[in-house]
Parts: sequence; C-alpha cells; structure tokens
Amino acid sequence: MMENHAPQQRNDMRKKSEERRQSILDVAAELFNEIGFDRTSMAEISARLGGSKATLYNYFSSKEDIFLEVMRKQAGMQFESLFASLVVDKQAEHIDSRIMLTQFAIDYLTLVLTPEILSIRRMLVYNAERSKLGCLYYDNGPKRGVQAIANFIEEAMTHGQLRRDDPWLSAVQFRVLIEAEWMEVCMLGVITTVSPGNLKESVDRALDAFYRIYGC
Repeated sequence: MMENHAPQQRNDMRKKSEERRQSILDVAAELFNEIGFDRTSMAEISARLGGSKATLYNYFSSKEDIFLEVMRKQAGMQFESLFASLVVDKQAEHIDSRIMLTQFAIDYLTLVLTPEILSIRRMLVYNAERSKLGCLYYDNGPKRGVQAIANFIEEAMTHGQLRRDDPWLSAVQFRVLIEAEWMEVCMLGVITTVSPGNLKESVDRALDAFYRIYGC
C-alpha cells in the first residue's frame, strides 16, 4: 500500500511559507530602524532578503502592510494585553473604576514612553502625509485602544462610578489627560526617562482632573 504523504507535504510547505514571511518581517524591521520608513522600498527589502519583488508581493501587498505587521509583532501583543486589563465581568456587582483606570494609565504610559514605541510613533507621524500609513495605523491602533477605554468607561457609568455621558468622548479626553505631561517632551527628546514615582504622580493628577469632569 502506498503511503499518502500529502498532509506532511502541506505542513512542510506551510512551515516554509511562515518562515519566509517571518524573514521578510525581520529584514523589513532592520531596514525601517536603519534608514527609516520613507527610504525603505519593496525593492530594498527584496534585495536584502535575497529574492524577487514578485515573491515579496505574494506575502504583502505594500510596504505599509509590512510596516503595520512589523509594528503589530513588536508592540501589538503588549497593547492587546494592556487593554484586556480593562475588560469588566458583566456579572460583577461592583467595580472600582478609579483603581482600575489608575493602574491602566500607569501601565499604558510605561509602554508608550519606551524608546521603541516612541520611535514607531515618530516614524508614523513623519510619514503620515506621504502614504496611507497614518490612516491604517489609526484604525488598527489608537482607534481600537480608545474603543477599549470607551467600553470600560461605559461599564463604569452603568455601575454608577461615572456620570452618564458619551463614552467615546470621555475615552478620548482620558487618553489626552494621561499623556499630557509626557508625550510631547518625550517625542521631542527633551526628556528621555521618566521615573515610576513621577509617572504615578502625573497619573494621579490626570485622574483627579478626569473625575472632576466625569465623577458622580
């Protein structure tokens, strides 16, 4: 009886395809870090990878798609874990929104003020007008993040922890408040490190302001 090797062959092909895809992302990440998004091209990526542009386009439709996937690999999982911390059990009779938002804000700032995330953000801002990258990033990053915050705020309103208002607008204002003291100076390199103590104090001030607006 002849053995059917088709399933193993398919698995091997799938593994090779996944390895090739990861190689593309690794090479692209190196180029983005070395020469920036603007100067990196599909031709440059394929040349360093050692293949043709046609092969590259079999995996990704554009340089923007590659960059977004690189970004997702580098930071996406961290953000997903972070926003998962705001998920509220629908059966919970009580939540302490102030405690949960304080810890979330500290963890959020600790992440977004890392050199790696600041570098990505600078690159996105610089290239936003030159390509569709800005819109793609917003839809896949900040917009989803604000929605996660808005969902939590709506739950807090339902539990009587915050006064009833537009959850989306409240989430946008919350994000602006917690970033206010640090984002611009860190983006511009005026400040390169923020101590945990200073971070916590700034979060407390931001939450004081937020609860003056939305507290019951």
